[in-house]
Amino acid sequence: MRIANGRAARWLAPLLLVPVAFLPDIGAALPVSTYYFRDVGQLFIPSRLYQGLELAAGRMPFWNPYVHEGELMLPSLYPLDLLHVLAPTPVFISWLLSLHLPIAALSAYALGRSRGMSRSAAFAAGSVYALGGFALSTLNLYHFLQALALAPLVLLALDRAAGRGGAWIAAAALVVAASVSTMGVELVVQAVVLGIVLAVWRDDPARRLASVTAAIALGAALAAIPISITLGALPETARGAGLPAAQSGNYPLPAIGLLQLLIPSLFGPLTQPFDIWWGRKFFAPGVPYFLSLYLGGLALSLALVGAWHAPRRERIVLLGAALIATWYALGPAGGLWSLLQALPGADAFRFPVKTMFVVHLAAALLAGRGIDRLRDGGGWRLLALAGAAAGMLAVAVGLGVGIAADALAAWLSPDPLVHDALVAQLPADAYRAAAVTLAGTLLAGMVILKRIGPGAGAALLIGLVVFDLTRAGSGINRQAHPSFFEVLPALAAEKLDRAEGGRLFSVPPASTYGFLVWLASSRSGADLWTYYATRQLFEPYFNLIDRIETAATPDRTGFAPRLSTLPIDDYDPKRLEAILPLLRHAAVDRISSLEALEHPQVRLRRTLPIAGSGLSLHLYELLDAWPKAFIACRAWFAGTRVRAAQLPHAAGFDPRRDVVFEAEQASAPRNSGCTAGSVTMLPGHPGEERFVTQSDGDGWLVVRATHARGWTARLDGGDVELRRADGRHRAVRVPPGRHEVVMRYEPPGLRAGLALTAAAALLLTIVLARAALPLPG
Repeated sequence: MRIANGRAARWLAPLLLVPVAFLPDIGAALPVSTYYFRDVGQLFIPSRLYQGLELAAGRMPFWNPYVHEGELMLPSLYPLDLLHVLAPTPVFISWLLSLHLPIAALSAYALGRSRGMSRSAAFAAGSVYALGGFALSTLNLYHFLQALALAPLVLLALDRAAGRGGAWIAAAALVVAASVSTMGVELVVQAVVLGIVLAVWRDDPARRLASVTAAIALGAALAAIPISITLGALPETARGAGLPAAQSGNYPLPAIGLLQLLIPSLFGPLTQPFDIWWGRKFFAPGVPYFLSLYLGGLALSLALVGAWHAPRRERIVLLGAALIATWYALGPAGGLWSLLQALPGADAFRFPVKTMFVVHLAAALLAGRGIDRLRDGGGWRLLALAGAAAGMLAVAVGLGVGIAADALAAWLSPDPLVHDALVAQLPADAYRAAAVTLAGTLLAGMVILKRIGPGAGAALLIGLVVFDLTRAGSGINRQAHPSFFEVLPALAAEKLDRAEGGRLFSVPPASTYGFLVWLASSRSGADLWTYYATRQLFEPYFNLIDRIETAATPDRTGFAPRLSTLPIDDYDPKRLEAILPLLRHAAVDRISSLEALEHPQVRLRRTLPIAGSGLSLHLYELLDAWPKAFIACRAWFAGTRVRAAQLPHAAGFDPRRDVVFEAEQASAPRNSGCTAGSVTMLPGHPGEERFVTQSDGDGWLVVRATHARGWTARLDGGDVELRRADGRHRAVRVPPGRHEVVMRYEPPGLRAGLALTAAAALLLTIVLARAALPLPG
């Protein structure tokens, strides 16, 4: 019985962490609904649906022909993402993502146990890690939640590899590879760096560093396919060219944002960021990148107790890393970010606030240390003092907002509704946060007075922390009925996915005056209706679900091909006259908009009300559209790539028979030999396009689709040169008569990545085999 009870106790804490991780959204534990907010709905669910269907067809998609006239499709080789092939539906994808919350809790629990924490302390660390505001906010960014879930295992495995070597080097390599495969690069790098410092800063650092380096190198080699492909395609993207400081430094943490560690709804109610939000003054895009950073006064007080009594090296590393991360998160205003921007490759990354991940992880680990100290009977006075200070600070914020509500509301927003919400909600939220913190302080007082034992007090304190984080995080990641991703039947009847048709240009809602007026007047469910309307517009990447080709839309990822997007001001419908030539050059023949457009070159096809939102979708036909594929019989020559992209809009250029190539020196147009030709597009699939050409002389097959390294062409089964046309498109020389042209895409770096991964897998097998062999003698 004692053995059975011991085993039960061993598994009780980690098993209990699974339902605890779902407390902010119990419904997420079952596959019945779908996420929709921000990147998870607009980018990742459509992308993973697309990949799942391609995998089911026996193909790994490396090319996405449906966005920006075609762009690289970064491979998602993360193991759980590969399971989408089993059921490529929004509900299943959302559910697999939800599972990363308990995975995060269990990973932090395992890390705590590996560092000597008791089960209850590791339980506390796992709870704070999975329920904290930062963790919950990563869900709507998808791959960052996956990286966050595995990060504690990275620290654990690197520490074991440093201390034990052998099989643990292989295990650490597998964990690092899985973490890298999430493509949550910024969080993975932070976890690896923190893991190196914690693992190496002990006795015999040289040997430890060698083992850790071997594990990381082997892990990177195992994940060589996504790394190699990304690096191979990066030079042709906006990130590869270097993001401007205004973009890479966007979404910093404003100094006042540190108060959100204590007050969850500091900038507005977390469940209504589109309805009522008074923090827009602090964030250029309107809302923060991570909706919440909340940890709460109790968890922070626990972390302070843990820091006071943690092992010296661990305390120095975690506190030092948290301070540096906070400094960097402040962005250009803090100074450290600007200093590090001079490092090579730094301008390929965006949003300094991402380093608050280290703060979140450090706080969770130190909170676990705090529980162990409290269980031993010490630290209660420090907890009481810290809790009282945090609670009083929250009360002070609430009182300050109440006293200066009019002046504060006038400074933050002229909207009278925001004023009323600010006065009614922010002080109340501050008082709730203070009440929970002060309840913990009262509990500490009872332990100090010996009314409650330290063990019972620590258990009650864990319950209070879980309650507080659940209270603050409930509703952040709302879900919708699966019908959210369905398109209106009348819109589906338009058959915008026709193979030989042109592309669609979707006017971004935020650039239309009518939508902004609607958003300003809407106060209930505006976020759901906004994303549902965006879905009906076929905005990227929603259009992947329907396989409708779009063009000229904003670059939301930094991986769009160069010259394929418009200047940001050109998305204003009032500038339609200026952008129509650019849309034609991208083979656009349809336009969708939430605002009515007026121009003699666009003809209204259909107006559709979007359910009960009050919004309507307008679908237009662009007259005199340029063909997506044609035979060019005259070639122009430009001295630069940019000039080659401009010449199709010059006087005398015929978009149905002319093409522009880059040459060392610009020259007059030259006829190729043909006078007429035709192109028929044959059925293909992403990454393989087939055409049949017919011409009365030598000419060029021009396809208005992205030219990128990795594209090759074959004419009647033989290799031919594939040239860049018009600065960004593809062209192949074709002789007179009937011919078949096949264009295929293989991402740069794929073969090198495959070879490196295969070699790493072989080495991993050898390491594991040697570790399993019995020692001689």
